[in-house]
Amino acid sequence: MSIKPELVERDENGYWVHSQIPETEDHEILKKWIEDNCLEFCNVCMEDDIDENHPTFKLYFEDGGCNISGWIPSKPQGDGWFIGGISATDDSPVCSWLRLDVTKLKAKFIEAHREAEKAAFEYFCACDVGEERFQASEIYERIRTATRIGG
Repeated sequence: MSIKPELVERDENGYWVHSQIPETEDHEILKKWIEDNCLEFCNVCMEDDIDENHPTFKLYFEDGGCNISGWIPSKPQGDGWFIGGISATDDSPVCSWLRLDVTKLKAKFIEAHREAEKAAFEYFCACDVGEERFQASEIYERIRTATRIGG
C-alpha cells in the first residue's frame, strides 16, 4: 500500500485532505486510485454524525457558516481506519475514512507473484545452456517457491 496515515492538521475552518490523495473532483479518478491502492473507504456525513443541537451543526446548517472545526468525525467500526479527508459536499460536510483492504491487497500480491514466476520461467527458457541458464534456473526456483499457495 502506498498511502499511510498522516497527522490530520485541519485548516482554520476544519477541512483537510491527505497529501497523497489526487487533487481532483472526478469521482472516477478517485475510485480508480482507491482501487489501485487496495483501500476501502467509508464516508461519515456530519449531518448524520452529530446532533442538531451541536453548536457546529447549528453554525453550518442553520446559520450558513462554513467552519466545521468543532466536529470530531466518528470513526467507522473495525480496525485500521484513518482519515483521508474532511471536505464539503452539496449536502453536508463529510469525513472520508480509509483503510487497507487486505483481501484486495493479497490478490494483487498473488497476481504479481504469478507474473514474476512466469517471467522468470520465460527468461530461463530463453537462456543458452551454461552458466546463465543455471543462474536463471536458481532465480526461477526462488521465485516459484517464495510463496506457497494452498499448502
